[in-house]
Amino acid sequence: MHLFAFLNRLKVQVSDDQRYIDVDYTPGSPDALYDICDVNGRIIKTGKINRDSMRVAVSDLLNSAYVFLVLDGDRIRTQRFTIHR
Repeated sequence: MHLFAFLNRLKVQVSDDQRYIDVDYTPGSPDALYDICDVNGRIIKTGKINRDSMRVAVSDLLNSAYVFLVLDGDRIRTQRFTIHR
């Protein structure tokens, strides 16, 4: 385990209006990517993580549970979130 692994913690929070997720993650590599997957593992959205805090639109997602997956060099981080409007 990396000594400073706590610096790369992933926090995903759904906004009150359920239209966005706020993501807090400090990327460890310039090529860090994210995927939003459904519970069956299918990739719904993908993008690049280019800053420590970002907002991702999820207004097009159906009411369901999802997984926010970060691929950052040799590190993988995941966090589940649920959309219910």
